[in-house]
Amino acid sequence: MKKIRVSLIFLIIFTIHSSGQLEFDNLAHAGNFGFGTHGGYGYFKYEERSSAFGPEQKAKSQQDAFIFGVSGEYSFPKPENFYAGITTDWLFGLKDRETWKEDGVRFQINDIKVFGQWYDFRFGYKNSIDNLYYRLYVSGGWDGIHFKRSNLFERGVARAGTVTKDFSLWRTGGGISLGYKIGKWALDSRASYAYFPFVEIDDSSLPEFTFDTNGTCLDAGLGIARMITKNMGFYAGVSYTLLTLDESDVMQRGSIKAVSPESEIEILLGVVNLTYAF
Repeated sequence: MKKIRVSLIFLIIFTIHSSGQLEFDNLAHAGNFGFGTHGGYGYFKYEERSSAFGPEQKAKSQQDAFIFGVSGEYSFPKPENFYAGITTDWLFGLKDRETWKEDGVRFQINDIKVFGQWYDFRFGYKNSIDNLYYRLYVSGGWDGIHFKRSNLFERGVARAGTVTKDFSLWRTGGGISLGYKIGKWALDSRASYAYFPFVEIDDSSLPEFTFDTNGTCLDAGLGIARMITKNMGFYAGVSYTLLTLDESDVMQRGSIKAVSPESEIEILLGVVNLTYAF
């Protein structure tokens, strides 16, 4: 039922991830400042796996999620065509059952819920050739992802309490967006890549460890924008985000050895975005 419900929502509203905000000057032409707000619904999929200590252990879950965010941008009068902007996002998961398997055999189930936050700063160049417009930018920022696990059953035995895991990710990268205007409408696309050189992971079940790793993120989207007034624009599209983190080095404290598993996050969201330029 969950997959059917999400699919129906995708048919009703077009989607766009937070990092694909409506470009303020594509359909609004009212000055150097712009801001926007967006919100929507979709799913958040999480997997982790490791065979550092023998048989491969793998966890998998997928939960419905909704997102809310705001963005702002300033276009420099000189040098022309350069701009700076910020995008913020907050994602709230709606909880799902997570399944753990060891060499393909289930050994644990639990509830899992996620909260994510993203802060992205950009500096770039934008221009147009007739009806075709484009942007190139570099970006950097910080992401935080918090997981809460509860109602754990390991090998048929209930475990009391909750377990939390926190990802702190520093990001650098760049991207490109292309669009084509047809009257008050525009077809808009984007793609970006980010590298996480510094990632720290804290697991409440292993309080004596802080794990260090790195990772990458690919993000792409396609959507439709429309001018509502001279100052205001509306955007809707489709977006996909894939974030992967490497397994950390094995750490040891006394007789305890631990590792942070290789992990993968997929985000597909239904979002609408409204922007205003002045």
